[in-house]
Amino acid sequence: MKTTRRRLITNAGLLGATSALGAAGLADTARAARTPRATATLKGPYLDLTTGEGNALAMTRLVGSLDPKAIKYGWYSGRLMSIVPGGAGRDLIGVIGLGAARTLPRDAQGRWQLLRRECGFFFDLASGEVLDRWRNPLTDEEVEVVHIANDPVNQTISPVRAGEQLYEQVVTKKADEPFVLPWQQAGSRAFVEFHSHLWAKNPLDPAVWVRESAGPMVQISDMMTYVCDLEELQDPARPSVSYSGNWVHVRPWQPWMLMGTAPGHLMYHCFTGSATRLEDVPPHIAKIVQARLPAFLQPPDKPGKSEGSLNRYIRTRKPAPPRVVAPQEPPK
Repeated sequence: MKTTRRRLITNAGLLGATSALGAAGLADTARAARTPRATATLKGPYLDLTTGEGNALAMTRLVGSLDPKAIKYGWYSGRLMSIVPGGAGRDLIGVIGLGAARTLPRDAQGRWQLLRRECGFFFDLASGEVLDRWRNPLTDEEVEVVHIANDPVNQTISPVRAGEQLYEQVVTKKADEPFVLPWQQAGSRAFVEFHSHLWAKNPLDPAVWVRESAGPMVQISDMMTYVCDLEELQDPARPSVSYSGNWVHVRPWQPWMLMGTAPGHLMYHCFTGSATRLEDVPPHIAKIVQARLPAFLQPPDKPGKSEGSLNRYIRTRKPAPPRVVAPQEPPK
């Protein structure tokens, strides 16, 4: 998807300024046509992607915009798979989602603050219908599906990394190092991976959330791939750069699956994309967000404390009662 340039002159201003700007505009166009354009590489001419400053600016333009009034949408569509020891993986249900982001101006330390809401919905792979109740084939139990509604989800993009974060909290500290990602170039395209691995105290206390909690600690990994046009990335006139890619998310069982500490885990695999207009988001994703969570089509106006899915689950749910299994009649 190509990023649309914002109009810099209103229609009224354009009508009044045509005669004054016409000759100068033609001259500028002619000069630009005669000026050789520098070849875009991973080191320039605008961004040096071997530096922390270059990476922070690149990622801000991919997931947000340098225009603090602009909205950047990021969407995903894919599947949840169960990974259980001793057997093959299994596709369970589908997932689609959307995030709406706005970027605050850079601070004195060269950091950008991304303000974002994100939501997601689980759906039946056969019918494509959003699931509100689902029979878990791993337990043969019908459960209530709790969809994703994280509001807000803040992110700081900095030229320096100091450890892994769970929203605003640094949970894995390490010495400061430049924020440099493993960029690659293939022809006119640029590719980059961003991995995040978390090992932290589980907000869901297993003594309280017996059926929902996977244990005292939570292990989560996110692997993102972004693919973009290298010329766009190296164009300083573009406040935002479009991308496509994929997202792999490895995590414990969702608490609403009521699987507790059962061996195994979930893996999400989704393809991803971005848009600067809602019309360029896949229609079925935009439609379900508009119908169910329309507030999530707009990012927050100001920073607020982030709330992840597990914390929201604690705030909005109660521990499930023990499962009652009807006794089976003995064979005759």
